[in-house]
Amino acid sequence: MAVDSPLRVCVLTLGCKVNQNESQALAAALRAGGARATAGDEREEADVYVVNTCTVTNLADQKSRKLIRKVIREHPGARVVVTGCYAQADAEAVKSIQGVSLIVGNAGKPALAEQILGLAPGFCPEVKAWDPETRTRAVLKIQDGCRQFCSYCIIPYVRGKIQSLDAESVYHRVRELAASGCREVVLTGIHLGAYGLDRGEEDGLGRLLETLLPRFPQTRIRLGSLEPAEVSPRILRLAREWPNFCKHLHLPLQSGHDDILTAMNRPYTTAQFEGTVGQVREAAPDIAVTTDCIVGFPGETEERFAQYMEFVKKMAFSRIHVFAFSSRKGTPAASMDRQISNKVKLRRSRELIQLGMDLSRSYGAKFIGKTLSVLVEQRRSPGMWEGHASNYLTVQFADSGGEQRDYAGQTADIEILSWNGQGLTGKKIES
Repeated sequence: MAVDSPLRVCVLTLGCKVNQNESQALAAALRAGGARATAGDEREEADVYVVNTCTVTNLADQKSRKLIRKVIREHPGARVVVTGCYAQADAEAVKSIQGVSLIVGNAGKPALAEQILGLAPGFCPEVKAWDPETRTRAVLKIQDGCRQFCSYCIIPYVRGKIQSLDAESVYHRVRELAASGCREVVLTGIHLGAYGLDRGEEDGLGRLLETLLPRFPQTRIRLGSLEPAEVSPRILRLAREWPNFCKHLHLPLQSGHDDILTAMNRPYTTAQFEGTVGQVREAAPDIAVTTDCIVGFPGETEERFAQYMEFVKKMAFSRIHVFAFSSRKGTPAASMDRQISNKVKLRRSRELIQLGMDLSRSYGAKFIGKTLSVLVEQRRSPGMWEGHASNYLTVQFADSGGEQRDYAGQTADIEILSWNGQGLTGKKIES
């Protein structure tokens, strides 16, 4: 049921890919209801602004509050709706911000479009989301909720129990995306490896991939973050056998010292993590293994941090996302002894970031002189294009023919010439 006159809604997002996906889904639902909705820029003029917040760290809380206040200040005549993990975790703090019109926690997101538009009950928004820049990659949220309860993380408390989109619905949405010209689908979730556990399925994610990969051979399937212990033999086999399984796995390490991993309530040791990475690389040589690392967790001595750095170096990750430990009220880690000063956290963050840059360069250099198949996403400058290889390396290239052709959405064979500090540079091989 559409509104009588187009309502302008701007959806703003902080945080993870799941939040980004949900914002895109909300914008799609609003458009389906007759509104003019975008998931974009707070500078846009709109009647309603939806701020989809994050609470993964104290800094994320601060960014959420800052964005809410900025929207209220710069658009005094608009209504401001706040949703997401920060709204769920600390509704009272959001409520204290004068000018907020509506606060909706994560459980209320599916009905949020109805609340904004006054749509009839039963309206079901899509769960798909195009990459807003390129429209060649889509993020598909297939799972929500987490049961891991890492000692530093607030997310299980604000996201709730595990929920999975049924396999048939996933199949139909991937089919729709592929038919629309999407060349890569990223399967994502809060705890992706737990997909299907709410229905009692064993290795539900691996079974889902067994269904998708052969049915969509022209569409790359990429996985979001996957817990190390959830890399099953089935997933390893599929990574080895199917070219459209993206040769990239993101396996969060979080710490490279066993005592800290235990304090974090992470369900593996460094030896087990190393074993998993070895199995992954045996199944798919040259696969990119990226990771998340937390520095400055309580009890992380200089000696433990030094051992952490050595382990990260040994793992030879292709990319590292580094986070300084942030004490979250309501989590066990917040009350642990031997908290680390911000000054030490900052120094260790810089050291680990530098190591990550060195490892990225070493990984990228392995492909110089080789040819990579690149999904072209966007024009970076006249005559220069950019895309991602299956291993998630960014590749820029110039059209060797010198013609101003449109390569967006196409797959191109690129001869790699150099590492440019952020990714690879090469030239297109003309067929």
